[in-house]
Amino acid sequence: MIQIKHAFDAVLQKHYECPKGMMGRLAGEQMVRQHQPETFWTLHLLDVQPTDTVLEVGFGAGQAIKLAARHIDGGRIIGIDLSEEMVRTATRRNATSVKAGQVILSQGTITALPFEDQYFDKIMTIHTLYFWSQSQGSSHALHELCRVLKPGGRVVITLSTGKMNEQGELEVWEPLHSALEEQIMPILRQEGLREVHLEQGPLSRHYTSVAVIGEK
Repeated sequence: MIQIKHAFDAVLQKHYECPKGMMGRLAGEQMVRQHQPETFWTLHLLDVQPTDTVLEVGFGAGQAIKLAARHIDGGRIIGIDLSEEMVRTATRRNATSVKAGQVILSQGTITALPFEDQYFDKIMTIHTLYFWSQSQGSSHALHELCRVLKPGGRVVITLSTGKMNEQGELEVWEPLHSALEEQIMPILRQEGLREVHLEQGPLSRHYTSVAVIGEK
C-alpha cells in the first residue's frame, strides 16, 4: 500500500505546474491542503485592504483567492493561471464572488499579463517561481509583475527553499536560495521596487516558507 501511495503522489506532482483532467483536479485539492500555512501567511504579508485591486498569479484551486476576497469591499480580486482545469475548479470554489463580479479568473501566463500598466495594488504568487523561472525566464516574468503594480503597491512571492530533515536540521536548497539573492531580488530592484527583502515564514510539512517582498 505504501508503494501505491508513493506512485500516486508522484503522478499528482507531475500536475503541479499545469494541472489537467481528473488527476489535475486532485492535485489542485491536494495543494490546497498542503499549502495552508504559507497561504495564510502570504495573505498576512499582502495586507489586503477593502478597496484593493489584487492579482494572484498561479491561483491553482482558488483557495487564496477565496480567502483574499473576504477582505474586499469595493475592491476586486483577479487571478490568472496556466491551467484551464484550475480556472474551472477555482471558479466553482469562488462561485458567489465570481457571480458578484468581485472575483475574475482567467487562463494566462505570467510572461504576458493581459493588464494595463500600474493596475494592481497588491500582487501575490505562491509556489510558482520554480516553474516560470526555469521555463519562461525570470527576467520577463518579474518585469511583468512590476509593470502591472501601482506605485505604492506590494508584491509577495512565496516559495520554499529548504526542508527540515529527520534530525531536525535545516537542509537549504542552495541553488534556489542563491537565485533569490543573486537574480530575483536584484531584478526586482532594477524594475523599480524598493525595500526588496526576504522574510522567513512557517514550516509547512517540514518545508520552509520564504517570501520575497517588494514595494513600488
